Amino acid sequence: MGNYRVITGQNIYDVALHLYGSIEGIVDLLINNPDLSLETELRTGQELTYTDGFIINADVVAYNGMHGIVPSNGERHVYPKHFTLPQAAVFSLSAALVSVQCEVSGTGTLEIDWGDDSAAETVILGHIPYTLHHTFDSRVRHKRRIRWFADASFRHIDWSGMNPSSVILLRELHVEELTLRDCALALDGFRILSGTYRIDLSGSMISDLLPLVECRGLMELDLSEARIRPTVLDEYLMAVVERYGNRRNCRMTLPVSPTGTYREPDRDETTGRYRIISGMEAIWVILHEESWNEGGAWEFIIDNKTYTVE
Repeated sequence: MGNYRVITGQNIYDVALHLYGSIEGIVDLLINNPDLSLETELRTGQELTYTDGFIINADVVAYNGMHGIVPSNGERHVYPKHFTLPQAAVFSLSAALVSVQCEVSGTGTLEIDWGDDSAAETVILGHIPYTLHHTFDSRVRHKRRIRWFADASFRHIDWSGMNPSSVILLRELHVEELTLRDCALALDGFRILSGTYRIDLSGSMISDLLPLVECRGLMELDLSEARIRPTVLDEYLMAVVERYGNRRNCRMTLPVSPTGTYREPDRDETTGRYRIISGMEAIWVILHEESWNEGGAWEFIIDNKTYTVE
C-alpha cells in the first residue's frame, strides 16, 4: 500500500487523477480510506492510503509526471457579479500574485471585480484612507484582470500594492493624489486623469512621461529613484514648454539629470522663439518665464540640487 499527502487546493478528484490517471480511481481511494466520502473536503497535509502500482491510465500519469503537473483544482465557490456603476478602470496583474492591496479615499462608491471567483466588493469612500486587502481564490494561466466600476471623486489612490503591469482608464477619473511606487508599466491611461495635483512614481520603471503633459494642475511629481532614461525626461520637459497653456507651477524630483546644460537656449533668427534642444534648457526656460512663476515658483530637484527661480 502507498501513502499520499494532499497538497493545497486538491480535492478527491485531483488525487485520483494524479495517482491513477483517471477519476475512476476514486473507488480505490474510498475502499482504502473508510472515513473518506465524495463530500469530504481534503486538508493540506492529510494522508491518504492507496493501492500502490494500481494505474488506470498510464499515459495521463506519465504526461503529468513528465511536465510536473499536479492536479489541484480545489473547491470553488463561484458568485454571479452585477455592477450598478459605469466601468472606470481595468488593471492587468501577474498571474503569480497571490494577494494584493490598495488604498483609496474620497467621495462616492467603488465596485470591484477582483478577477477571481469571489463576490464583487463594494466600497463607500470616505475622507479617511481605506486599505483594501484581497487574496485570490483561484488561479489564472496568463494575466489576471481586475475591474473597477466607480462613480466617485478620489482624494487619494495608492495602487502600489497591486503592482499592475498595465492600467487602462475607460473614462475620466478624478484623482487628486495618485501613488504608484516600484512598478513597471506604461502611463498611457493617465492621459484622462482629472484634478490631479500630486503623482508619486518613485522607484518605478518608466519608458514615457508624455501622458502626464496634460495633467496641467500637477503641483508635485516625485520620480525619485525611478528607472528612467534622461532622454525620456527631455521629451517630457520640452513638451511641457511647448504646450504650457494654463498650467500650475510644479515641484519635480528627478532621479537623473536631463541631457544638456542649464543655460538659456538659442533663439530662432526668424521667429525669435527659443530652439530648445535638451531637457536642462527646457528647465531654464520654465524658471525664467516670469508669467509661469507668478503664482508660485517652479522647482526641480536633481541630485539633491534645487533649481528654482533666482
